Amino acid sequence: MPELPEAETIARILHTQLAGKTVARVALRRRELLHGDRRPLNRTLTGRRVVSVTRRAKRVVFTFDPACTFIVRLGMTGRLLVSPPAASVDRHVHLRMWFRETDEELRFRDVRRFGDLWCITRPEHADDPALGRLGPEPLELAPPTFAALLKRQRPIKSLLLDQSIIAGLGNIYCDEALHAAGIHPRTPARLLDAPAAARLLRAIKSVLRRSIRYGGTTFLDYRTPTGDTGAFYARLRVYQRRDQPCHKCGTPIERIRLVGRSTFFCPRCQTRKTKAE
Repeated sequence: MPELPEAETIARILHTQLAGKTVARVALRRRELLHGDRRPLNRTLTGRRVVSVTRRAKRVVFTFDPACTFIVRLGMTGRLLVSPPAASVDRHVHLRMWFRETDEELRFRDVRRFGDLWCITRPEHADDPALGRLGPEPLELAPPTFAALLKRQRPIKSLLLDQSIIAGLGNIYCDEALHAAGIHPRTPARLLDAPAAARLLRAIKSVLRRSIRYGGTTFLDYRTPTGDTGAFYARLRVYQRRDQPCHKCGTPIERIRLVGRSTFFCPRCQTRKTKAE
């Protein structure tokens, strides 16, 4: 599933390509993907100008003028692609958006259909509980705020995955940040003292920024809007590296199941941490 760096990469590219352009037409093939304002999307968005394309958590957010917010939740296999008009359209392309100033079109393609679309035109749409409550952005967190969020008994990885506590982190970057910070993923969050919490926050920010710099991580489905793969895969330290040597100490990376997810860590570098460390 695309996480924060992938959504950020997508948003930056789309902002460069689409900001200032006006929607000429929209075709939505699967109406059940649309939430919020359920009026026909073509009627709602046609004539509106793209003010910006940004990111919130793992979501890509289009801001239009006159006031309208269009949110794309990518799910597991969702892609936003800028395509030439002659490009073939397969059955997995669920949304097509054309613009007055260019022949290229924006497409939303989702093979497994776990993604969805939200059109926000009124405050009550933004408050829909189905859209999900989001915690603060990890790249904007200050150490005292982050430390306060950790005052829970849950395993630290479980807490980091909870989008209502911290928004945007997923399996890949939780494992990478915990390894960089030297913290075992099963450590109860409340046992991390101030130095360990500060170290983990620095690791989270560093890993996310590095991945953004390399365009995210591609295993199977993720592509940028221009069709490129994310190059951070080659720089992963633990994720999907079971039985391979740790880059720090040479110990084979292990895999466990935690909150239903495959979790990768180094048993030597990531020992259990307590307040007495």
